[in-house]
Amino acid sequence: MAPLLLTGPPSVPRNLSFSVLGTQLSLRWEPPADMGGRQDVRYSVGCSQCRGAAVDGGPCQPCGGTVRFSPGASGLTAPAVRVNGLEPYANYTFNVEAQNGVSGFGPSTHASTSLSISMGHAESLSGLSLRLVKKEPRQLELTWAGSRPRSPGGNLSYELHVLNQDEERHQMVLEPRVLLTELQPDTTYIVRVRMLTPLGPGPFSPDHEFRTSPPVSRGLTGGEIVAIVFGLLLGVALLLGMLFFRSRKAQRRHQQRPRDRVTDVNREDKLWLKPYVDLQAYEDPAQGALDFTQELDPGWLIVDTVIGEGEFGEVYRGTLRIPSQDCKTVAIKTLKDTSPDGQWWNFLREATIMGQFSHPHILHLEGVVTKRKPIMIITEFMENGALDAFLREQEDQLVPGQLVAMLQGIASGMNYLSDHSYVHRDLAARNILVSQNLCCKVSDFGLTRLLDNFDGTYETQGGKIPIRWTAPEAIAHRTFTTASDVWSFGIVMWEVLSFGDKPYGEMSNQEVMKSIEDGYRLPPPVDCPAPLYELMKNCWAYDRARRPSFHQLKAHLEQLLANPHPLRTIANFDPR
Repeated sequence: MAPLLLTGPPSVPRNLSFSVLGTQLSLRWEPPADMGGRQDVRYSVGCSQCRGAAVDGGPCQPCGGTVRFSPGASGLTAPAVRVNGLEPYANYTFNVEAQNGVSGFGPSTHASTSLSISMGHAESLSGLSLRLVKKEPRQLELTWAGSRPRSPGGNLSYELHVLNQDEERHQMVLEPRVLLTELQPDTTYIVRVRMLTPLGPGPFSPDHEFRTSPPVSRGLTGGEIVAIVFGLLLGVALLLGMLFFRSRKAQRRHQQRPRDRVTDVNREDKLWLKPYVDLQAYEDPAQGALDFTQELDPGWLIVDTVIGEGEFGEVYRGTLRIPSQDCKTVAIKTLKDTSPDGQWWNFLREATIMGQFSHPHILHLEGVVTKRKPIMIITEFMENGALDAFLREQEDQLVPGQLVAMLQGIASGMNYLSDHSYVHRDLAARNILVSQNLCCKVSDFGLTRLLDNFDGTYETQGGKIPIRWTAPEAIAHRTFTTASDVWSFGIVMWEVLSFGDKPYGEMSNQEVMKSIEDGYRLPPPVDCPAPLYELMKNCWAYDRARRPSFHQLKAHLEQLLANPHPLRTIANFDPR
């Protein structure tokens, strides 16, 4: 009698490995160590797509019909299979199972092994070509070929790096096109772009050069020539009058005591060197505002819907139609006729300050209406509104790279203000506006003041202070500096990383002040990258001299944009 041969199911496939070429995946494995005494071993491959890293237990679901296996997903005789149709920045788990003719008859389960794979970061844009759509003296409109697949953990976006000899900037966009504004006429700019996904940024495209148009020039009319000549003569007369006045003043000063003379000279030199002008230098504030702003005809404005309102006026969305110019969507801030005189003064001061600023991360003033009521301030329109509300609407939809780019823009705008000796005094997410392209711009200059003394401080005698955003020395002594703005920037960073949460939660203002004096600081928001929380804590140094400058903050954030790898480390919390 022939011996009885016992057979059974095979053991687990061995040494499952993979290789990737683009979005095509090749899986290979070795046959089971135990074939079960049979030669009819077949293999089948299963696929799951996972949100988050599969090894971390993220939720997974079967791959859709776009994923294709070659030569097939089951009945495989060779220990290999090719997989096509995978998304370029998704996570997958593949399960390889060995079976033979008796696999379904025994009590044991089928022998299988699995492998979790991330398809990597964003697609390379190495072959991308940026195309110029339109150019003007201060604008460039660009487009490029870009895909729009949906990622499992957030939105796809693009980051542009724009630089020339004098400046560089980063800008985030959601579509493969961008309008670059606030550029210099007849200037060459180098532009490169890369893709951003929840798993990180891809490499930059090659550099492309674009040049803005020269400034538009036209011939002068006879009336304009007469006006220029008259203006020159008037300017000469004013200059002679000013020199005469200064000469008389210097003679009187020479007759004073030496101590008084030194004090007055220092004061005069400081005023003479002021880079910007405040309304207090004018007897007529309205005239001061007109010296630094453009008076607009109310007939050029079409008022649309209310987008905000307060105690002393409303803010509208509208359209500005200046003759011979393109129409613009604008924000129209109005002042009620019943507002007290103090609010009228503050309204004009804010317009005067805005009219002296020109920076891509400072809200741009289009003009004012002061000759008719209601008085209006007209600014560029920011589609996504205030940053705090925008963050709450977009919670968990923005990736760290996008948040860092937004913070870098705010730091750039604040660096511009500090370079020009201005302190904002009310820096908070509610006073940052967000454009359609996620460009953040500093706004609300109602409390902004010029630092016109030698120690760079501004002292106020009254008014409300936003305790949760204000540095301790500013609360205690009402002394504001660029360093107190840096403290506020740290709170803005916390607001951004917490997606618009209220700083200090439900603590009272008194509890907030006591906690800060006792050395406690805000905890890191959930999943906050460690480098960003360290930057926040530096901004919250009790000694204002130890806080970083806005130039340093801007540079540090730019480094994180260029090398985002440290953002993967999550912050630990030490309340002190």
